[in-house]
Order: sequence, then structure tokens, then C-alpha cells
Amino acid sequence: MIRTAFAILAALLIGVAPPPDEPSILIRGARVFDGTGAPATVRDVLLTGDRIAAVAAHLKVPRGSRIVDARGQTLLPGLHDLHTHLRAPGFEAPDDLGKAYAAYLVNGVTRVNDYSLSGEMLAPIREMVASGAIAAPRLELAVRLGVPGGHGTEFGWGSFFTLEAATPRAAHAAMRRALAYRPDVIKVFADGWRYGRTADLNSMNVATLSAIVADAHAAGLPVITHTVTLEGAKVAAAAGVDALGHGVGDAPVDDDLITSMRAHGTAYIPTLAVFEPQQDRTFAPLEWRGLRPPERAREAERMARPREAIPELEARRWTIMQANVRRLHAAGVAIGVGTDAGIEGVYHGASTIREIALLTTCGLTPAEALTAATATGGRILRSPDHGRIAAGQRADLLLVAGRPDVAIADLRNVRRVFVAGREVALKPLRRLLDSDAPSPLPVHRMTGPIDTGARADGRTDLDTLAVDTTETGVDHSTLDVARAGKAMFAVARMGSAPRPYAQLVVPLTRGSIQLADAKGFTGVAFTARGSGRYALAFDSYGRSERFEAQFDADATPREVRIPFDAFASDESGALDLAKLRALIFRLSGTPGARAWLQLEDLRFYR
Repeated sequence: MIRTAFAILAALLIGVAPPPDEPSILIRGARVFDGTGAPATVRDVLLTGDRIAAVAAHLKVPRGSRIVDARGQTLLPGLHDLHTHLRAPGFEAPDDLGKAYAAYLVNGVTRVNDYSLSGEMLAPIREMVASGAIAAPRLELAVRLGVPGGHGTEFGWGSFFTLEAATPRAAHAAMRRALAYRPDVIKVFADGWRYGRTADLNSMNVATLSAIVADAHAAGLPVITHTVTLEGAKVAAAAGVDALGHGVGDAPVDDDLITSMRAHGTAYIPTLAVFEPQQDRTFAPLEWRGLRPPERAREAERMARPREAIPELEARRWTIMQANVRRLHAAGVAIGVGTDAGIEGVYHGASTIREIALLTTCGLTPAEALTAATATGGRILRSPDHGRIAAGQRADLLLVAGRPDVAIADLRNVRRVFVAGREVALKPLRRLLDSDAPSPLPVHRMTGPIDTGARADGRTDLDTLAVDTTETGVDHSTLDVARAGKAMFAVARMGSAPRPYAQLVVPLTRGSIQLADAKGFTGVAFTARGSGRYALAFDSYGRSERFEAQFDADATPREVRIPFDAFASDESGALDLAKLRALIFRLSGTPGARAWLQLEDLRFYR
């Protein structure tokens, strides 16, 4: 049961108002840049509910409306970042969705594609955002697909995280699994080039990618690929994807690719912010002030070191990528804005503005770069009600001081942000971003049973799905999970790493997104069979360290009881029983070996 006061507490902490009937809002006298690329004109804009009701000069004020004086300021559609990883902060720290969301809102980014999720995470994220428990931009949540042995499969996150397909038949099967989670977008890791730094990974063929695109489009969903080579771009365009993500960095784009992209309506999202060499990166004063304290600390430490030379491969790729944006834009290919934020040094929110500015160094005017960040994003995602300022459009808006359509640096002068017609309280979000404490999340009180085998659908008593994780590498271990009666079986084949392992992860809330409170219990109990020593750890919110205990199991079923105080941290600190997310059973062995574990009646005990 979720704590009843949570939504009110979160509203006070992060500035999300409860959902009362709100009056219309009249934004008066703004320079309106409508997202189409047309010159800005002075207009009034009326917001009613979550929509733009009217745009015109000298609108009559409806009775009871709130008036926002926007004279001398520019009103734009809210910005859209088409490529982020919201569960990674961009520096060494635990994940914090609340702060990631806040970083976009304070920068005027009102729509974000998140590629850091598994299907199990989508519903709990939507639930907590819809409840008002956490302030967020409009989230476009992706399910990820890739090719066996390809990029996206090598991080050890498990077979459930990036669904794999190497043939059209396997693609259709993977898409059936993906679509069951009702994603907003399909992300495909189609290109295995590793930039010349390490051996290339496998890439997806046209037939397999075409099957994914066909199923996604039949469901009304866009497909965006991870594409970094000229050959990979030709495969993606031939398959009819909606956009290439990351951009071609191994060679100049050619006429064949341009012709194919134009014929298929394929857009280009270059994510320059993640490829820009960081060795000599500098920040304008307003940009620097907008960084979070740990981001400024990371950058200050980098700038204090002797300047490092940019590796030749990296410098060459950067030159090619900038030239490719220029040529594709000149050829009429739609350019979208994405950052890959969450990757080290690519900071949420701030990097979106940096990406827009980088586009203006690659042949786009400020107005064209703003169109890329607004209306083009709506087009790529097949959502005609988003990305422009016009009657009937969703009222996601950004009000800034200055004229960013003329001087792009003015885009950082954020004054007001509106999401779905409601003004976002920016000051509480800035306080949250400056805080060391993790963002508050919904908490579910545990009642005891975790997995007793009571359900016939393979899910736990908590309505969660047990999943696998492993060590990193394309030659990682594998783990199969099966059920027989009330027992859960985990069978692992160890990979090729010197110390391989496979882990059975039992989430305590769906997708391990929201939190579990086990206060009032003494520890964890279960009946186990196995063949040696195992480790059991807790995933705890806001902490990087593992809280782990060990146990032994043999062929005879035995009850194991592990009190909470037996879980030792690899750092100093105590386990917070109100911030639990998952139980993790680790199976380990020698390369190529097999290991197994049987569990029954998994529960918290008093």
C-alpha cells in the first residue's frame, strides 16, 4: 500500500501542485516563435486545460483567467530531447529520476525520450507521474531491441532489457513482447561499430529491422535507431525507420543515403553533445551557473588538470559528424535534437540547450535549430498535436527573456515553463537539484510474501517479474529462469570473463522503480536447493554500494534465514529498510561452467 501522504509531501518538495480545476491562462504580448520556422510575431496565447485555445493579437481576456505579462519575452513550444538515458545521471552517482526530470523542466525541455528502461519499468513510471507524485516533462518511454552480440546487449543488464532479434521471425516475436508494455517509441540498436576503439559488434540486417518497423508502424509507434556508420545508416533508411540516432561518424554521407532518407522520410538526430570532445570543452557563464553542483565539480576537476590531447580517431569523427549535419540539412533532411544525456559528461537538461547551440555551428540558423528542437520532434514521434504554438496543440511552452530565434544563447534565460497547460514551479525544482538528498519516490509497505509461487502467470506475489543480470561483455554469462509448481529455478551458464556471474533479480516493486518498505521485519527467508555458495544482496535507492550476505545450498531443500543486520556494505553505511528496490541472488563459477539455484517461499520474516 502506498503511503497516503506521499503525493502531498512530494508536491511540497518538488513543486507539483495537486490537480484542482485551474483557470485559463492568457500569456499576453509575447514574441511568439511558433515552431514552424516562421518569423516571431507579437501575439497573445490563451491556454485552457492542457491545450492552446487561441493565438492572436489582442485576445479578449476570458472571465477568471490568469494573465501572464510576457511583453519583451519570447514564447516557444517546449523543447524536445529525442535521446536521453534518464536513469544515468551523467556523473558518478546513483540514479535519481526526480532530479533528471527536474533538470529538463528548469531548462524548458518539456518532452523527453527515455532509452534507459526495460518494459517492466514503463507502467510504474507512468503511474507515479500521472499521480502528481513527481514533477516530470512529457515522457516518451522506449522499449529497446537489438541483435544478439550487438551494442545494447553487452552491459550485463539482462535479456529482458534489450530484446534480441537476428531474423524477421525473431523480430516479430520480440515486438509482440515489446508492444505488450505499451511503449511510446521503439529504440533499435542496429549498428555495431565501436568507433575504432574496440572490436566491432554485430549489426542488424535490413530484413530484421524492416520487420520491427512494420510492427511498430502498424501500432502507430515510431522507430529510432542507434546508427553511427554510413553503411548502418543506409540499412536503417532502407528499413524505413523514423530517425537515425547518433549520426554517421565513420565517413561523409553520400548521395545514395540522402536519396534514401528523403524517400523514406527518415530524420537525423546527430547527438553532437555526446560526441563533442570534452578535453577542451568550455561553458558560457549562464550555462555554468545552470549546472548542478556535482556537474560543476566534475568539470572544475577536469579543467584543473593539464589539458589532454584529443585522440586522432575522436577528432576525425567529430569533424565528419559536423560536416554530415551540414550536408544533410542542406539536402532538406529533417534534423532533430537529441543528446544521449546520462552518458558521462552529458548532463540532463543543460545538454539539450548545448545541442541546440551546436546545431547553429553546423549550418542551421537559430530559428532552424529551434524548429529542430520543437516541431521536428513532434513529426518524428508521429504526434501532430505537439511542437508548435497553434490552437489545438498541447500547451507545453517555454517563455524566455530575449530573442533565441536570433541569438541562440538567450535560450538559457528561462522565465516560465508550462507542461500540459500548467505552469511549473521552477524554484522548488532548482532547490531539489541543488540538494544532496535523493528525490522522494512512492513507497510500498511490504506485507511479508515476496514469491510463494501463488500466481499462475509467472509473476511474484508483488506483481513483479524476476529477471536476469550478468557481468559485462558480449560473451557474458546467461541465466534462464523457469517455474515448476511453487518453485523458481535459475540455471546459469558462465561466460568467458575471468570471474563470471549471473544474477536472479527479484524486484520488490514493478521494475524496481518505486520503493519498498520492509521496516517491522527481521530479515529475508526462503527455502533453497543448489550446489555451493551464493550471495544475496539488496538494491537500495540512493546508494551505490551493495548490501550483501552469503548462504550455502545443496541438493537437500533447506530453509535459509538471513537477518537484515547480516547484510554488510562494501562501504560504510546501514541498509535503509524503507528504500529497498530488489533482492539479487548471485550465482558464480568458472568460465564456461554451469550453476543452478532453486528457491521457494521467498518472504520477509518477523
